[in-house]
Amino acid sequence: MINIAFAEDQVLFRKGMISLLKTFEDIKVCIEAENGEDLLTKMSEAKEPVHVALIDINMPVMNGIETLKQMRLLHPAVKNIILTVHEEDKFIHKLIEEGANAYLAKNADPEEVKRAIQAVTTHDYYFNEKTIGVMRNFNSGKKQKGTLQNVEDITSREKEVLLYICREFTSPEIAEKLFITESTVNGHRNNLLAKTGARNTAGLVLFAIKNNLFDIDFR
Repeated sequence: MINIAFAEDQVLFRKGMISLLKTFEDIKVCIEAENGEDLLTKMSEAKEPVHVALIDINMPVMNGIETLKQMRLLHPAVKNIILTVHEEDKFIHKLIEEGANAYLAKNADPEEVKRAIQAVTTHDYYFNEKTIGVMRNFNSGKKQKGTLQNVEDITSREKEVLLYICREFTSPEIAEKLFITESTVNGHRNNLLAKTGARNTAGLVLFAIKNNLFDIDFR
């Protein structure tokens, strides 16, 4: 069962989305909040773990960007999906760099909402065609934030791990493919995070796309 927290100030949209989520198998809405501050308060009082947070951007008291930052700090295990009416490339790029695991437009198809929830739970990220296009085209000439001086600083083994991460393999699956232990995979993942300055798996995929490391066939 995937436990969901949902923060949205517009009551009609919030109730409609919750009704939709209730139709999905293995998905349960356990927290309903009207803004970011309300979400964080209810998260701290929750009696069961939250796996995925759906967060609106334009909320009073505490907006989605600030909520995302606080969620990463206080609840790092929770995957964050940002919902918004904004579709500007610069805005989407900022969300991913700030650590969002997925971006969805508020007019997204219900099946895409379900896919995104399942993907961030299993693979840590979900990128649709819009997000992938933004990452490939936005600031392609700029270096990624972090300590990395050039792509060659990443070892060949780390590149192999990164390739499988981009192909949505889990750590156990990567370990099996490369004939190494899961703890070794996680060690390589942590090294990649440190070298690239990425905040999470989504950030690693962003780095790979911006630097054209692989010919990745995203599903």
